[in-house]
Amino acid sequence: MRKILFYTTLMIIWMLCLTVSESGAYVMVKEAEIHAAVEAYVHQALADFPGEIEVTVRHRGGLRVEGVGAVKLRVRASKDRSHARSIPVMIEVRRGPVVLREYPLTATVRYFDNVLVAARPIMRGDTFEADVVSVERREVTTVLGRYLTDLSELKDRRARMRIGFGRLIGERYTERIPAVNRGEMVRIRVDVGSVKATTMGIAKATGAVGDHIVVQNTSSREKLLAKIVGPGTVQVVF
Repeated sequence: MRKILFYTTLMIIWMLCLTVSESGAYVMVKEAEIHAAVEAYVHQALADFPGEIEVTVRHRGGLRVEGVGAVKLRVRASKDRSHARSIPVMIEVRRGPVVLREYPLTATVRYFDNVLVAARPIMRGDTFEADVVSVERREVTTVLGRYLTDLSELKDRRARMRIGFGRLIGERYTERIPAVNRGEMVRIRVDVGSVKATTMGIAKATGAVGDHIVVQNTSSREKLLAKIVGPGTVQVVF
């Protein structure tokens, strides 16, 4: 009985000493560590973006964590709404499996990519030849998803409006080059099984290859729905 009491007393004294020794102890997590953890998380989350990103963490100073022993940081998504330029996250401070504290932080993101820009003023209706377009690295944060990066994306397209020198070229500034113009004479093809026929007609709308327009047969004056299959040529759709 005395031995049990003795060991119990020793255990209580040891726990009290441990509590006293840890009461004034703490660990400091450096600001650089916090920023590095958040930046790594954001870069991984935006790994599909083809260009480059710059991440700025809205936090200054380190974090004081009570107790002794090494701690680790884990960054996870926040429940707050995020958008491309501002990503809220939650950073967990862990000691082993235990989450000691959680801090909400926000990362500001800027996006950069190689984009097509006008090397000289481009007039409405001009086609995009290699000498009128150049590639430059630009910030695209405010135009995500609305810019072009490769000259091949301008194949068979022309300027829909005037594009000033140095202006970033987006798809909304371009349109497909028409294969048929409204009021033009077109060749109308009719394919029904093994029967094929051709006649002439007038286009009632302007369109590019693949578009559907109405044409009027010049002989019968009948209006037909047809698909543009080439310059000046349409095929009747049944």
